[in-house]
Amino acid sequence: MQALELLQAHRYPEAIAACERQLAENPGDWAAADTLASALRAVGAYKEALPLFERVAAYAQQNTPGDPGCELDIACLHWCLDDWPRAIKLMRRLADGVLDRSINYGDLAGGVEQGLLLYYMGMTASDHEAVTYAVKYLKDRAKGRKIRFWPGPLARYYLGEFDFSEVLTAATGKDTLAEAINAARGKLMSRRQLCGALFHDGVRRRAQGAEELCLARMRECYALEDPLIEPEWYLARYEVKRADSAAL
Repeated sequence: MQALELLQAHRYPEAIAACERQLAENPGDWAAADTLASALRAVGAYKEALPLFERVAAYAQQNTPGDPGCELDIACLHWCLDDWPRAIKLMRRLADGVLDRSINYGDLAGGVEQGLLLYYMGMTASDHEAVTYAVKYLKDRAKGRKIRFWPGPLARYYLGEFDFSEVLTAATGKDTLAEAINAARGKLMSRRQLCGALFHDGVRRRAQGAEELCLARMRECYALEDPLIEPEWYLARYEVKRADSAAL
């Protein structure tokens, strides 16, 4: 199996070893660096993953102007390494880039993800300026026609336009959590989107002062099989491990 296939099969140690062999033979193999970064993140080796993600981001930006590469992942890695100010600064910069069009590539909803994660970071860090900016940013994104695409329903949920059952339906085609989780077991895209739905419902609970309910949602998100792409899964893992460590 190729390194990427090993990663997708959640055989992380083998994927790491395969990538390291490829990079030993060809240090300029950016695809191997990308796969290695993802595999290291999957096993929680954030410090080791960070420079690789930065290398891949630089490659993308050099070859495709306006492409942020994996800077969103980089911001989230800084967060998971407890460098919250740096993470918020990077996420804010990504949102600014979408608005001033220096970033031309985002999600299908027109760059909603940056605002969603900035809201989470600001709320968790009690950074009211970041929260205010994130809400304003999401309102701006919600004006566009692309907001109907995922993760647009999450922005509309934060803005009070959708309820949670509508978010679940948008994510998985099912309007109850039990049915949504069942649907996500057999379909990767549903699992990816359910991961975001659970995580951001948890963030909304935090904003309401219901921290226990927030953590319950984070645990449900983390209990899903790692979808490999969604930063929310790794942030949920961070939340769960942080809470468990604090309880010791």
